[in-house]
Amino acid sequence: MRRRRRRIAGLGAHLAAAALALVLALPGPPARAQDLATLTADRVAVDPAGRLVAEGAVEVWHGSVRLTATRVSYDRRSGQLEIAGPITLQDGPDRLFLADAAELSADLREGIVRSARLVLDRQMQIAAAELRRRDANLTEMDAVIASSCQVCAENPTPLWEIRAARVTHDQARRELYFEGAQFRFAGVPIVYLPALRLPDPTQTRARGFLVPQFRASSRLGFGVTLPYFMPFGADRDLTLAPTVTTERLVALSFRYRQALAAGGLELGGQIARDRLEPGQTRGHLSARGRFALPRDFTLGFDGLAASDRAYLEDYDVISGSRVTSDITVERIRRDQAIRARGLHFHSLRAIDRDRRLPRNAVEIRWQERLGLSHLPMGGELRLDFGARAHARAAADEASPSSYPARNLGRLNAAAEWRRQWIMAGGILVTGALHGRLDHVRVSEDPRFPDPVTRHAGQAMLELRWPWAAVDGRGGRHVIEPVAQLIASHRRDVVLPNDDNRMPEFDAGNLFALSRYAGYDAPDDGSRANLGLRWSRHDPAGWSVDMLVGRIWRRAAIDGFPPGARQALGEVRSDWLVAARLGLPRGLSFGLSALVDGDGGLDRGEARLGWSNRRTEISTALLRLPSSDFEDRPRDLRDWTVDVGHRFGSGWAGRAGWSYDFQQTRFGNARAGVEFRNECLLVDLSLSRRFATSTNVAPSTRFDLRIELLGIGGRSPAGSGRSCPT
Repeated sequence: MRRRRRRIAGLGAHLAAAALALVLALPGPPARAQDLATLTADRVAVDPAGRLVAEGAVEVWHGSVRLTATRVSYDRRSGQLEIAGPITLQDGPDRLFLADAAELSADLREGIVRSARLVLDRQMQIAAAELRRRDANLTEMDAVIASSCQVCAENPTPLWEIRAARVTHDQARRELYFEGAQFRFAGVPIVYLPALRLPDPTQTRARGFLVPQFRASSRLGFGVTLPYFMPFGADRDLTLAPTVTTERLVALSFRYRQALAAGGLELGGQIARDRLEPGQTRGHLSARGRFALPRDFTLGFDGLAASDRAYLEDYDVISGSRVTSDITVERIRRDQAIRARGLHFHSLRAIDRDRRLPRNAVEIRWQERLGLSHLPMGGELRLDFGARAHARAAADEASPSSYPARNLGRLNAAAEWRRQWIMAGGILVTGALHGRLDHVRVSEDPRFPDPVTRHAGQAMLELRWPWAAVDGRGGRHVIEPVAQLIASHRRDVVLPNDDNRMPEFDAGNLFALSRYAGYDAPDDGSRANLGLRWSRHDPAGWSVDMLVGRIWRRAAIDGFPPGARQALGEVRSDWLVAARLGLPRGLSFGLSALVDGDGGLDRGEARLGWSNRRTEISTALLRLPSSDFEDRPRDLRDWTVDVGHRFGSGWAGRAGWSYDFQQTRFGNARAGVEFRNECLLVDLSLSRRFATSTNVAPSTRFDLRIELLGIGGRSPAGSGRSCPT
């Protein structure tokens, strides 16, 4: 009995080794006969010729390998292993092998597998009339059909397929070599290639050409970009992408990436010659990186430079109207934030003059939060130390008085103590003390004194009294009046306002001690902030929130010219009205408006969104008044729409636009259609940019991307289909 068990175990070991060989995934020598495996079968016997035969539902387990067959015969004298199918072999979640029959040698390095089908990474299927194994790494297949598309009995022709006389799979390099390859789409031959090399689905960094990109532009013509990917080990790679168009555009873009032990970097750019600027070489260079430094600090940089202002929009390098480059060293912890950064700004708007902007800036900031619960005063203490400097050249060298050159440096220190109490009746009381000290030096501009030291102190008391009730329908109401009184003492000093050109006033900062991101025109005067908030949550699933508030000041904020109308700069601010409505089935509505004292709409924004399993719709209306102070020469009334819908059978569409009601013209329009299934992706998009203050010349752009999924990487999850049962 023990001898029979050992022979069965040995047979199981050979079968398991054969399974590993058939799956084409284990380099090196085959499994040894003494490696134990588990074998089950309906019948196990020794025939008159001395061969061990297992018949019936034969199953072999060896590690992650599972082999099933109807009959297995092993001849120890000749070392021949015969397996009768149907044969199914599963090695882990990503390797599946199917065959009708197999004959293998004792060392498993030679043999023939008939009517074989190999499924790699659950994507690429390779069906072959015959399979031969040359060594531990190379496998040859004859009369091959390869595809990652689903094939069903009702539709046996895949969407795309590659037919070849012979295919060699190099397991070590994870590559497929096709000889006499023919690419077919929907059964129709499209391209014949004498030789073709493709990465198998487990290879994501294979050297070679990537998916070509087709693009048509009204300004640059119709062209094609053919990227070529070159890996240098597992940590570095370079991609070169030449582009040629019908409008005499010749360009070469590149992207270099490198992963390091402490971070990584990416360098990119492009060199181009086109008809838009005849005789000139145009281009851009970008650099990004992030690295870990000692003591939990990180170093990051993100820079972009271009040959001219219009280049970035002509080639759609960025979507915004301002380019910001920075290098930053920072450390962020739960109660601490330290940051030092250098910044460079460049505007792409045609109406902007870069000389009017403080293009270069350096800033350092240290913020600390300390809990004081162990002291009698309680609450928490927040400390803020910083330094900043920026420079601006004269906007007009012939008339420097219009926008003179100016350099500004600042040292600042601030401390804030804050504590909350819950009083009888549910009244929430918050108290805060805030102090700030600034030392400012202004040079190159004789209108401002140099140096200047200013200080300000604020004391805040805030009362909130939420009232809650439930109506007869089960709806929960919460009404919360809020009163915030702030007393301030400060030294009035007039300074240039370079970093607070567009103050914000919304529901998020109505009750904030400071509402500005900058320091030149601080919001530190005595004032009273009053507001009323109401919310309702209905059992049916919908909810509504509303807020109305206003600010009364003792004096107008310094730093804003008297004629510059500001929602926050006057003694009495505009009325703030904010609302949000959430309805079942993905519908939401949001409103934020600033209403002046006469009841007129000063600024406003309304957003509407709806989404379900197939459709997403979002639209927004924005209104801003003209303001020379904010470099906005005319009123802005903008309407944006974005719509996306997923149809059946892998189709999806999208559309959107931006429309300016003030000038009665479109800013941009876009549309696209996409088809995606388990083996193919087709993305077609069309966009139109109209002439605006940012984009002087209108342009139309057409993009087409076609990708065969299942080659060189896993296709996106959820893109597969299943055959009907």
